[in-house]
Amino acid sequence: MTSSISRLGLLCAACFIASVPPTQAQTVEVVAAQENFRKVPRASSDNRLATLLRGAELQVTETRGRWLRGAIEGWIWAQSTETTDRDGFDRIVSKSQGENLRSGPDGGARRIAILMRGMLLDSLETQGPWTRVRREAWIWSESTAALDSAPSVEADSDLPARPPPAPSLSDRLIVASDAAGLLLAPDGDTTAVLQQGTDLTVLARQGGWTRVRLEGWIWEPSAMPADSASSEAVTLDVLRTNPQQYRGRRVEWTVQFVALQRAEAIRTDFYEGEPYFLARPPASSRGNLYVAVPPELLPVVEELSPLQTVDIVARVRTGRSALMGVPILDLIALR
Repeated sequence: MTSSISRLGLLCAACFIASVPPTQAQTVEVVAAQENFRKVPRASSDNRLATLLRGAELQVTETRGRWLRGAIEGWIWAQSTETTDRDGFDRIVSKSQGENLRSGPDGGARRIAILMRGMLLDSLETQGPWTRVRREAWIWSESTAALDSAPSVEADSDLPARPPPAPSLSDRLIVASDAAGLLLAPDGDTTAVLQQGTDLTVLARQGGWTRVRLEGWIWEPSAMPADSASSEAVTLDVLRTNPQQYRGRRVEWTVQFVALQRAEAIRTDFYEGEPYFLARPPASSRGNLYVAVPPELLPVVEELSPLQTVDIVARVRTGRSALMGVPILDLIALR
């Protein structure tokens, strides 16, 4: 009986010791070229928050199987975020294409991550037009390496040395041949032809494709304002047929308001919880469309009645949404 009690006591003590959290959080760095930062420890397309880049550091707070929960901190351009009170956070990434997270409050500082639109953040401090933010989430542990627990060769000479990390992918590219096409999207239409030696800034990578930014000068009399192109010819049928071509185009339409809704996480063309309304398009077009509502116009839209006809000024976010294939507009004004 006594030995049974002793064994039970040892078992309880062992369980207590195993449940004690570590006294010092472990710091890890991302050693893969890119890795997803997720809301929950599960690999699926609907829970991605950001893409962490090689060299990003995280303070680990929890381990679950082969997943690590950790906090990442960095600086973001404040105009690419909005205030919020959702789920205890106070900032949300509002830029439609996401935004870079950098190691310092400077556009030339090293990129740590690419944050997706709709990612919720805690703001820590503000410095000029920059805000330092923090977020905890999950990352696949095999894409990281510990910074503070790497074994030394002298102390553990019988252990193999940790291989050096692979070289980082450059944030810049140089066009290597003449007549390189600049496309609107992977496998999309050609928008420009670049000459050999053109210097490009890398914004994102997707398989063998790289999204880039090109800066230069153009003789203004040879161009026209983007909003000066005729909007009458842009119909919903045209948007569906050429979803990339008209992205960013300003339109002025008379539509029929149907209902105001909030976007679920599955609607990846919106950020989660973003307000939008379902509308019926101009008489010359067929089908439905979604109109994303900015915070400053939400009180006005909330006063609309179902089936009320309204004149809108909006900009095309996409001609064909990922989930339903429906055009999405960003509301600029109601008339």
